[in-house]
Amino acid sequence: MTVANRRARSPRGSGEDLREALVTATAKLLETHDLNELSVRTVTSATGVSPTALYLHFEDLQGLLRAVKALFFAELRDTLLEAKGDVRALALAYLGYAREHPGRYAVMFHAHRRTDTPSTPAPELVELGWAAFQPLIDAVGAVRTDDVQETSLELWLALHGRAQLVVAMPWFDLPDEVRYVDRLVRHLVDHPA
Repeated sequence: MTVANRRARSPRGSGEDLREALVTATAKLLETHDLNELSVRTVTSATGVSPTALYLHFEDLQGLLRAVKALFFAELRDTLLEAKGDVRALALAYLGYAREHPGRYAVMFHAHRRTDTPSTPAPELVELGWAAFQPLIDAVGAVRTDDVQETSLELWLALHGRAQLVVAMPWFDLPDEVRYVDRLVRHLVDHPA
């Protein structure tokens, strides 16, 4: 790295700025890079700092990724809150977020390693995941009085499945997004079995 690419040293007491710069750079990298290509060196190079600087704010790369996931879950929650509508509007907003930010969406639901026993997620991510999901639960609750959480989960599973298939199998002839959401809401929320 040349001196011209180095980030200017922050004044004392502005460590939060560097932490935010690392999270922002990682989020930007994940829009164009595969998560498996991400490394401490890649992130710090994009930020213009030495690899050691990352460890002043995060225990390791996984700690940085937890912070990035938290950012993305908050974005998804904000997207759903901005939709301010019925279940259909929120479902379309959810799919829209996944479509417009495929890298971010993939990171939110990425398991860092496959093992026989699933790892326990960081408590703050569980909380943020539920917070992102809450607008959908609230919208279902405005229409139904029974099985609200179960219906909301079924709806989310169907939305998540479609969002994942669009990325994994783009050549597969999926139904139109709007038509899919209309049918889903009609079957799960408006006229449940």
